Amino acid sequence: MRLTILRVLSYTVICLLAVGCSTTTVKTTEHTPVIQEPTQIPEHQLLDVGVGIFHPGIDEISAQQVGVFLEIRKAEARYVPYKLTETLQMTGNWGVVRVIPDQQSEMDLWVDGEILKSDGETLELKVSVKDASGKVWFTRNYQEVVSKYAYDRRGSRQEPFQGIYNRIANDMLVFRKHLKPEDVKTIRTITELKFARRFAPEVFDEYLQVDGRGRYTIKRLPAENDPTLLRVRRIRERDYMFVDTLQDYYGSFVRQMELPYRAWRSESYHETISLREIKQQSMNRIVGGALAVLVGILAQGSDSAVARTAGVVGIGAGATAVMSGINKGKEAEIHAEALEELGSSLDAEIYPHTISLENRTVTLSGTVDDQYTQWRQILRDMYLTETGQQAAPIPH
Repeated sequence: MRLTILRVLSYTVICLLAVGCSTTTVKTTEHTPVIQEPTQIPEHQLLDVGVGIFHPGIDEISAQQVGVFLEIRKAEARYVPYKLTETLQMTGNWGVVRVIPDQQSEMDLWVDGEILKSDGETLELKVSVKDASGKVWFTRNYQEVVSKYAYDRRGSRQEPFQGIYNRIANDMLVFRKHLKPEDVKTIRTITELKFARRFAPEVFDEYLQVDGRGRYTIKRLPAENDPTLLRVRRIRERDYMFVDTLQDYYGSFVRQMELPYRAWRSESYHETISLREIKQQSMNRIVGGALAVLVGILAQGSDSAVARTAGVVGIGAGATAVMSGINKGKEAEIHAEALEELGSSLDAEIYPHTISLENRTVTLSGTVDDQYTQWRQILRDMYLTETGQQAAPIPH
């Protein structure tokens, strides 16, 4: 019985100490193709899409953890929505598609998300899609794992994780196909009424009804020639202009970010792979070394002098393997520091900028959220001026 145990333990030690006892993951650079409608969708049937700034997914994660850095995640929280916006716009299946933080401009459809994982090898997102009526289309997790070839193509500007954006776009289109023309009209009407209610709640509150689940229904409609509605529509055109202007900013931000971000993801990919391999080797050597020591101790009770001698050798070899594993762990810390240095190369700050509105120049400062808040107040003041009312704080 003792001999059998020794043989089993010895075999286990050999496996753990051998580098070859590992599995191989096969990855591909092929992407899910994006689906486009075979026939052009009539303009009055197109839904406008707002994509929110993604949650960076760092609330419960220490900034010191390997592969997760605050400054990078904050930048990615703007980068990922813009790439999704580009993909949705490219399909031609939607109306205007814009990045809008905190739903600060009414849209027919809203896409919100959270970055669950991003380390250059894997991108995992949680995405929720909801229309203006409050109906949730779906909430799903998406994951894309790329191979080293996604970064080895010299001069290629292809997004390594384009497949994940394509799949989100495809899922949205599948849901969109289930809508009847009257459903689309209802969603678009609710969007307009919600925008109008923001500026003239005393007039438009009575047109919409919301239930306990946050679902909106239309109680009745204003006349098409209603002067207040026409005035709000003019205000909304100005809002479109501001939103479009801000997209130029996002586009510039992403273009400036792409080269260093791609370099970071490429380095992060290789660091992540190396880190995982080193950790596995470290664990194998520590466990294998400990078992080797155990085998050596058990061998001391053997009747065979050869076994006892081999046991002594095993104890020594096991102790060496344990120390080697600890040293491998220290090497892992070096890779973690390398990732941290790479992370410091990106800056996710949002800078002030100036926009021109007809004969008026407006300077907006602070974060994007701050600028949207300022813009909402400007629109509110415009509306009140046109109606001869005194400016007041905009309702939230």
